[in-house]
Amino acid sequence: MEYLSLSEREGLEGEKKELEATLAELAQSGAGTQAEGIDRDRLRGEIKRLDVAIGERTAPSARGAEKDRLVKEEEELEEILKQGMPTSYEMRRPSQNPGAVRKHMNWTERNLANVERYRTIQRILRPNEPKSVENLRKDK
Repeated sequence: MEYLSLSEREGLEGEKKELEATLAELAQSGAGTQAEGIDRDRLRGEIKRLDVAIGERTAPSARGAEKDRLVKEEEELEEILKQGMPTSYEMRRPSQNPGAVRKHMNWTERNLANVERYRTIQRILRPNEPKSVENLRKDK
């Protein structure tokens, strides 16, 4: 399961608050208004759906031994990901580095699962400021 990033979670929570505000406004409006035509049950269902999505896809916080295990796995993944990763210079100037594009494509293909796992670990360990795979890239 992929966990929500901070911006994704904030977006869903904002959407939920808007729906709750709309529902509260509908409760206060009187008869004979446009509010009668709005489906309150549908709004409640949407709010419930958002609650479930936020609850299921929010990364759990790691503590104790679990956190230590994740930090160790993170370090191991960083070493694996650094191997064969094109440098920043190669990525910025592929015309001056023949084969840089193919090197990047091969690296991406080999490390797709590792990158996904690294992102998952980052969302668990650092939900507010996850490290990027790009930070592992050497300058030259």
